[in-house]
Amino acid sequence: MNCCRCEKLPDIIFPYSDVYVSIPTHHHIELFENSMKENNYRFIAIDEGYLIRQVELENFISFLSCSVFNSVEQKNVRILPLQSGEGLKFSALKNYRSLSEWVILYHGKEVAAIISETRIKTLFQPIIDVKKGEIYGYEALSRGVLRDGTIMNPEELFATAKAMDLLFYLDRVCREASIRAASKCGITKKLFINFIPTAIYEPSLCLQSTAKVLSEVNIKADQVVFEVVETEKVEDFKHLNRILDYYRSKGYCTALDDVGSGHANISSLLQLKPNYMKIDMSVIRDIHIDLKKQETLAAFIYNGKKIGLSILAEGIETVAEYEYLKTKNIDLVQGYLFGKPEEIPITEIQLP
Repeated sequence: MNCCRCEKLPDIIFPYSDVYVSIPTHHHIELFENSMKENNYRFIAIDEGYLIRQVELENFISFLSCSVFNSVEQKNVRILPLQSGEGLKFSALKNYRSLSEWVILYHGKEVAAIISETRIKTLFQPIIDVKKGEIYGYEALSRGVLRDGTIMNPEELFATAKAMDLLFYLDRVCREASIRAASKCGITKKLFINFIPTAIYEPSLCLQSTAKVLSEVNIKADQVVFEVVETEKVEDFKHLNRILDYYRSKGYCTALDDVGSGHANISSLLQLKPNYMKIDMSVIRDIHIDLKKQETLAAFIYNGKKIGLSILAEGIETVAEYEYLKTKNIDLVQGYLFGKPEEIPITEIQLP
C-alpha cells in the first residue's frame, strides 16, 4: 500500500468548472453580488454561499482576490470547484480551500510544475574524514530547475512548497532524485540524504517509494545516511523517533542536521540516538576566536561522544576554523574550504 498523500499532487487546473463560494459574513453579500453582476458572472445563492456556473478557476480566483476581497477576508472566503453540471460529491471536498490558499497555489504553479515534472538537479558536497584526510562521503543537495534552465533559490523553493502544502511531494522527489543522481555518478562512499520530518506521516508507507528507488539502483542500506533537516525546529520528537527507528530497522544510518542553530535541548536531541550530529555553521563561523562558540561546541562534542556519535562540523570556510577544529574531537568536516556543491562530485581533495 502506497502513501497517496505524497505521491499525487493536488488538483490545481480546473478549466471551466462550476464553483461554490462560501461567504464569511452577511455584510459581504451585497459587495459580492454587485461585483459578480458587474462582471457578468452567473450565480445562484445556495445556503450561505453561491454556485457560479462555468468559470475558469484561475481567472476567477484572480478576480476575487484582486477586485472583491481583501487579504484578511480571503482567509475566510472558501472556494470549492465542482465538475460542471454535477452535484457535490464527498471526493470533491479535498479541493475545498480558502481563497488565500488558492491564491498561493496559483502563485506557486512553477513550484508545482518542478515537482510534477521532477525538475530537480542534485549537487554533491564532499564530507571529509579529519583523521584520514580523505573524502568520507557526500551530502546530496537538491535544487529546483525553472523552465528557462536557471536554478530557483532553494530557500524560496521549499518555502513556497510549504506555503502550498506541497512539502510532502517535494521532499519525496528530492530524496529520489538524489538517489538516482548518486547512482549515475557512481558514488560508493557514504551518501547523506536530507529529509523533512513533517513531510512524513507513516514511515512504513511514506518511505516505500524511496526504498524502492534505492533497490532499483542497487545502493545498499549501510551506504545511506538519512539526515533530519531543521533539527532545531522539530516539535514532535515522538514522531521523529518513529521515523528514525524505521530507518534504523532497515539498516540505514541517521544524522541530525543544524544542531546549534536554535535552542533545542541537547538531551532531547541525543535521545533520538542518531549516528551523526552535524554542528551548524552558525556555531562554526569564527569558532577559533569566539569563546562562547567554543564552549557550545565543547558541550555538543562531550554529550555526543558519550553515546558514540560521529561529530560533523559543517560550513567551514577558512583555514583558521579548520585548524582549530582539528585540535578538537571532531570526526568529519564539510564546507566551501574543501569543496562547493557540484553536479559531478569531486573525488580527490587537497587539504590546507
